[in-house]
Amino acid sequence: MEQTERTELLRRLIDWKSDAGILTVYVHLDPGDRGGGWSIALREQLHELEEQTAPHAERRAFEAAAGEVFERFPEKGALPEGRGHAGFIELGGKEPKAVWRSMQIGPRRTEVTRSARPYVRQLVELFAEGPHVGAVLVSADRVRLLDWSLGAIRELEDWEITVFSPDWRESKADRAIPGTGTRSSASGHDQFSQRLDANRRRFLHEVASLVARERAKRLWQHLFVFGVEDLARGFAAGVGNGVGSVHTAQHDLVSSKEPDVAERVRAEVLEVTTSQGLELVGEVEEAIGASPGAALGAQETLQALGEGRVRHLVFNAEHNFESVPPADQVYDDGRGDLPVGERLVQLAVATDAGVTPVHGEPASRLAAHEGVAGLLRY
Repeated sequence: MEQTERTELLRRLIDWKSDAGILTVYVHLDPGDRGGGWSIALREQLHELEEQTAPHAERRAFEAAAGEVFERFPEKGALPEGRGHAGFIELGGKEPKAVWRSMQIGPRRTEVTRSARPYVRQLVELFAEGPHVGAVLVSADRVRLLDWSLGAIRELEDWEITVFSPDWRESKADRAIPGTGTRSSASGHDQFSQRLDANRRRFLHEVASLVARERAKRLWQHLFVFGVEDLARGFAAGVGNGVGSVHTAQHDLVSSKEPDVAERVRAEVLEVTTSQGLELVGEVEEAIGASPGAALGAQETLQALGEGRVRHLVFNAEHNFESVPPADQVYDDGRGDLPVGERLVQLAVATDAGVTPVHGEPASRLAAHEGVAGLLRY
């Protein structure tokens, strides 16, 4: 697994264990929810967990952790930026250890849990929904490069060719035509057009090289090139092979505002991730009965994960895995206190397996296997 900031964070979280307990908080801020449903759910779940906590020292530790949550999400006052928030707070000490991550896409639901380990499944699903990608907006005279991650977008570069320079004016040869006054000759126009086309090609070629350099540095999972007609395909070819996949889309976005570009990128990301999910489920179906094969269902997949034999975990993001045997009846991996779905994800991260949550058609094709399968290394 590529050691990016995200994988490093997930590794730290799954290795974090506290006998006092860790509070895991997922919050989906919905700007359109005037009733504050997310806030009600957050406070009700915290209150319920507090009622289950022993009095005295343990209760004081829980109240300190809950206090940090209330401070971050006050009933009245400014809320943090971002639709989605994931927090992990250790129940211990007057100033509990805490890790927070904010993003512009929200988790499936607002949820608070308490366990000896953080719950990372929803965070893994968010990372899959909002991969780190680059976006290039191309026209003949301008190229914009943007960075998109977890729904947030920012512009990195904006290159624009200077068309009306002294060089261009030199190509406009004027000549007098009797009875019509002075105007540019046909040959002058042709020379101007030829030089303009050559300069545009050189401009796009040079910018493509700069984008390729940025792409290698940032380790984007995908690069999306937006442009009309042959511009997008030609520019993508100029970027060449490298880290991540390159995709083209026939949309003219070079003058669009960043929020509009962000929504377009998200739509393209969804299309690509759905296609990848279908490919992975197809691999699972082809691997059944073959070698090295696939682990099918939660119990078999947990066993293979515990043995380090899974190279890629695929699971239905909407599945709760309640129909599988309790965690203490499957392979002993030291995480028996976690729900099965959480346990599957944590073992995949711990053993450097790829993890892909799927929705829609790919998820429906996993229904025959309890919503989960693992492609095996051996």
